[in-house]
Amino acid sequence: LFCIVGFVGIIGNLMVIYIILSDRKMRKSVTNMLILNLALADSIIMLFGVPEIVLFMLNKGWLLGLVMCKLQRTLLVCGLYSSVLTLVAVCVERYIAIVFPIRAHLLCTKRRILMVIVLIWILSVLCGIPTTIFNTVASSFPGSHVKFCMTIFPGNSIEYMKIFKFTESVLFYFEPLLVQLVCYIVIGKRLFVGVETLHRNATVRCRTELNGTSHNNRGRTSEAIRARKGVVKMLIASVIIYFLSYSPHQILLFYNTFSSQPFHDSWLFVVITTTLAYINSAANPILYCVFSENFRLKFRKLLHCLLCIESDNE
Repeated sequence: LFCIVGFVGIIGNLMVIYIILSDRKMRKSVTNMLILNLALADSIIMLFGVPEIVLFMLNKGWLLGLVMCKLQRTLLVCGLYSSVLTLVAVCVERYIAIVFPIRAHLLCTKRRILMVIVLIWILSVLCGIPTTIFNTVASSFPGSHVKFCMTIFPGNSIEYMKIFKFTESVLFYFEPLLVQLVCYIVIGKRLFVGVETLHRNATVRCRTELNGTSHNNRGRTSEAIRARKGVVKMLIASVIIYFLSYSPHQILLFYNTFSSQPFHDSWLFVVITTTLAYINSAANPILYCVFSENFRLKFRKLLHCLLCIESDNE
């Protein structure tokens, strides 16, 4: 399962990056700028996270030394932080576009979105500094010969670890989840109110219009209703996947950090919760692209080209 998640996550996000960068019109969209940044962050998570978990599953420990331990884990947490913050940025951008449609083009300019993306990476790097400083290669248990890349504060301080994990969870799990829930609830209400209005308007037109244009109006109304319902479904799926994928991992981290008897008995549980956390990164290109007809067409075209190239080589 983990290998499937890793493969889908890496290939899917790299395809999203290529599709957006290769299309001039798509590059001009502020939403696609955020999706591009999201795909970049998720690609970093997959590229630097999957090999470590594979080694952990094989009980091989960390084999690449102290420098690579600090570098790999810093890049991984920066990718994780950036991915979560970009999801929040996408949420806020959609909130502005739907709730304040008239002012959206003034508030969400390409320049401002680019500044948001730069700020996201600056915050991610700053929050990743403790990982760079305090990560080291050590044994998880006394007497064990298998060493892992882990965060150890001076004097093996439990209090510092509790503060660090609590702050990390608040900034990159609870607050993002709360912001997304509030924004998407407001968006859902606004969209469903709009759908009901469209239904009423369509009913009135069907009763009053007797000429041939009524069929065209009903068709356009039905398309608008389907489009709005599709947006709501995507938003609901986004929050559900985010919650289900990150919650088990956060619960395990909280328990191991704040419990007097940390849960170290089952490595399988650690692998499962980590895999679920990575599913969010693997699902993002599917979630944000499958719901878009434009992205679906681009994906099919790219896959067709790749298959044609492979068949020509054979």
